Amino acid sequence: MEARQRRMTENETLFREVNERVEAIASVHGSDDHVYEFYCECSNADCTVQVCATLAVYERIRSDPTHFIIAPEHALPEIERVVETTDEWWAVEKVGEAAAFAEERDPRAD
Repeated sequence: MEARQRRMTENETLFREVNERVEAIASVHGSDDHVYEFYCECSNADCTVQVCATLAVYERIRSDPTHFIIAPEHALPEIERVVETTDEWWAVEKVGEAAAFAEERDPRAD
């Protein structure tokens, strides 16, 4: 994987780790159908956009270690493909080496 692509994927996995904490807290104190704000898991390290989704939606996207939730239009075709879109968020799937890296860095893999 090129250094630039690796950096982008590292940024995404970092935001995913933060969202994992949001999800853990929300699952204890909330419900699956309540809407929560998750951080955009795009490759832009400076992105601070939050996307609104239910725990059920986040969990469904997150059930695949190569899938990430991002703000609309934040996809980067060189490392991912869009697999689902709504007005509030998009789900992307990492491809190629980025997918393998995302699977290796999946905090749920332990």
